[in-house]
Amino acid sequence: MPQPEDTEDDDDAEPANPGDLRSRSRSVLTRGTSTDRTVFFSDAVFAIAMTLLVLDLEVPDGLAPDQVGAALVGQVSHFFSFALSFAVIGSAWLNHHRKFSVIVRYDVRLQVLNLLLLFFVALLPLPTSVLSEYGGTSSPWPVVVYAAVVAGVYSMLDVLWVYAWRAKLMAPTVDRDLYLYVFRGLLPVPLVFAVSIPVAFLMPGNAMYLWLLIIPADLLFHRMFSTPGIRPRQGRAPAA
Repeated sequence: MPQPEDTEDDDDAEPANPGDLRSRSRSVLTRGTSTDRTVFFSDAVFAIAMTLLVLDLEVPDGLAPDQVGAALVGQVSHFFSFALSFAVIGSAWLNHHRKFSVIVRYDVRLQVLNLLLLFFVALLPLPTSVLSEYGGTSSPWPVVVYAAVVAGVYSMLDVLWVYAWRAKLMAPTVDRDLYLYVFRGLLPVPLVFAVSIPVAFLMPGNAMYLWLLIIPADLLFHRMFSTPGIRPRQGRAPAA
């Protein structure tokens, strides 16, 4: 008598080649052509970080009318730190938004780099609070910690951009000249903040004023690299 077929093993059988499934899962699940979820999640982190900044602004309760003015004056350093970090995060968000308008594909490495960027963004409210409380004192650490985090934010924006170009995750409208122009245009911010770190150990009370150099440095960089006569031409070689 013929034995009945064993169909139970069909579902539980081990794959013939587990390594093939691993490579298939990497190719199917770790890359794609829609960056919407990455952008939405990033937008949420940026928004929460910006909102947390305002928690440092407060006026004590129960003040007499003639004490309100002094209390507001006492918040000037807190407001300065809030406005500075709001501008930093807002500028970083605009930059991130523009980059992802031409980064049209993703892979797992791009997502990891984006998470590292968001790590620094989410961390920024902490050094902002330290800067508002102890900035301008004899301690270098408020400037050092703040500058390191901001340099981390803008460095990761450039790292993200470089990786997306090399991994061919960008729209075809981005050629090499445009890629280099955007890359170089972001360099003044992390460079100036990074330079202020050693200066803070020498002049802790004045090191933060170096950050004002970002404005002329940014104008200089954009003027240098947007002028056809100065900008190096590194386009793709014409096909034979």
